[in-house]
Amino acid sequence: MNKIIDRSIPIVMIWVVTILAILVFSFTKGVIPITVNIFILILICFVCELMDSSLGMGYGTTLTPILLAIGYEPLQIVPTILLSEFLSGLSASIFHHRVGNVDFTSKKSRHSKIAIVLAIGSVFGVIAGVNLAVEIPTFILKLTIGIIITVAGIIIWFFLNHPFAFKRWKMIVIASIASFNKALSGGGYGPLLTSGQILSGVNGKASVAITSFAESFTCLVAVILFMLRGHYINIELLIPVCAGALLSVPISANIVSKLNETHLKRIIAILTIGLGLFTIIKTLA
Repeated sequence: MNKIIDRSIPIVMIWVVTILAILVFSFTKGVIPITVNIFILILICFVCELMDSSLGMGYGTTLTPILLAIGYEPLQIVPTILLSEFLSGLSASIFHHRVGNVDFTSKKSRHSKIAIVLAIGSVFGVIAGVNLAVEIPTFILKLTIGIIITVAGIIIWFFLNHPFAFKRWKMIVIASIASFNKALSGGGYGPLLTSGQILSGVNGKASVAITSFAESFTCLVAVILFMLRGHYINIELLIPVCAGALLSVPISANIVSKLNETHLKRIIAILTIGLGLFTIIKTLA
């Protein structure tokens, strides 16, 4: 494992330098302003994505209300978060594979099959989320999602060593619900997918990586659908958001590779419960 991580160091350095170069170019060309708020936004996105890529959840769920509080409009936020998560999720899954947290390439890989099932299930939810969101009571949806996430976290905690049988149809249902909420609000995808996999017997490290892969595909579909409906990306917001998120990806993959499996599941359970309660409180507030 250490050899794998050592071989990744040059790639990580190139990764970081490339992102910083794009950021500097954007500053010098006036694409984004050089302000304290921009650097704070980059730091916030770095922390949110570090949590998301390390534990399979938390980026959109945490970042969306923060950006709303800053003053951005929902239709500026959601497509931007989705595009940034497409890039960071795909990158995270690649780095997770490189450090051995998941196996996406071998012919008998169970992980790649699960990722494909989740991606397929997510398409249905994304289409419904983008096209039917305005017709569905947002309050009821968010409250339901919050309750489901909280219950999932509690179940993980009490059944750490007693996973339920893996069923493809269960994963498709969970992926559809999670992606619907993702397209609607920019968050709520990771807690459901990561906890759902763990409860189905997938180990914690692999479930985090698989969630990153499935989420990236989901976000890409959602971005395309939003753009087809005339909602375009705010470049001034996108660049700092992507910069912060992408800078955290290599770090998170190495954090997961070093975590004890039982400890990782406990952390995921606690965070899932926390995000579920946060969603409920935010909805009721």
